[in-house]
Amino acid sequence: MLYGSRNTIPDDEKLLKLHQAVAEKCEGATWSHCSLASVAAKPKLFAQVAETIRQKQSWWGAEIGIETGSPELAKKIMPAKANPFKAEEWPQVVKTGMGLMHDNWLIPAGTLIVGAPEETEKDVIKTIELMDDLKDFRSLIVPLFFVPMGRLKDEEWFKETQMTKLHQESLTKCLEHGIRWADELIDLSFSAE
Repeated sequence: MLYGSRNTIPDDEKLLKLHQAVAEKCEGATWSHCSLASVAAKPKLFAQVAETIRQKQSWWGAEIGIETGSPELAKKIMPAKANPFKAEEWPQVVKTGMGLMHDNWLIPAGTLIVGAPEETEKDVIKTIELMDDLKDFRSLIVPLFFVPMGRLKDEEWFKETQMTKLHQESLTKCLEHGIRWADELIDLSFSAE
């Protein structure tokens, strides 16, 4: 969604032109990654892009970083990820973006960070609550233990021995979500469309 953009707001003209060119020359398309905030910021543009892509296929996918359901943790470890929205709005940005993806047949493979630096029990509870809110959105959501990189490269790795009951509950929520959508996602993967 940020192709050709000079900031965190999608460039309508460049994005549509790119996807129209791809649709003319290719039998199908998919994205490697997608910013949830950019989808939430431009829902009509996203629907137009989806319509262009879906001329030749029934669905497509992209990797998305959900990371956390906690506005407080989002503000601490990824303050710019919600742009052009505020970090405090992150859970709503995720729900809006995931809802638009569901409605427009983009199937996201989302990731959650388990054991982020400064994560509290309240943060894990907020992530569990977000997983409940995402249950009706066609997707895969995979929990990943925190790995120090980028601006958090000096932090400690999260290890299995540090898992709490709440961490285990969040992993279980991801598993339940995957099981809920498994049959439909398998059917879509093997469909001829």
